Amino acid sequence: MKNKEVLDEKNVDTENKEVTELKERIKELENQLREFENYARRLKAQFENYKMEAAKEKEMISVSATGRIVEKFIPVLDDFKRAFSGAEDSVKESVFYKGIEIIYKNFKKALESLGLKQIEVGEKFDPFEHEAVEKIEDEEKEEYTVLEVVEDGYKFLDRVVKPAKVKVSVKPRR
Repeated sequence: MKNKEVLDEKNVDTENKEVTELKERIKELENQLREFENYARRLKAQFENYKMEAAKEKEMISVSATGRIVEKFIPVLDDFKRAFSGAEDSVKESVFYKGIEIIYKNFKKALESLGLKQIEVGEKFDPFEHEAVEKIEDEEKEEYTVLEVVEDGYKFLDRVVKPAKVKVSVKPRR
């Protein structure tokens, strides 16, 4: 019987050793699992950040390309305005003139829908939005008052793409 007891003790010791080894292995695997879960979370966060950055970059490229295209059409708007201002009164009553005027308005509306805005010219000269093409001496007007808009200016999404060309008043030299 003693042999059986010795064998049972050895089996118990072996089983305890195996259980201890298995518990240690489980702890290792649990630690590895936590590491993988943390890595997966970080990787997911990095990927989400990448997606947001890529979307922003795509939007910036789109806005930039649209801006360059819109800027190319500004001279066409100016040409329309010059053509209208140079037209005689008899021509202004023609169907052709009115048709061209409608085309101009639709063209301008399309550019505005893309983000183009005409610069509003107030009374005071603004060097960020205006370009002084002529200075006119005038004692009655306050200095750097806009007297006349020579050519309209435009902004694309709040960025000046063409400053308004204006005539401004200055005090006479003595």
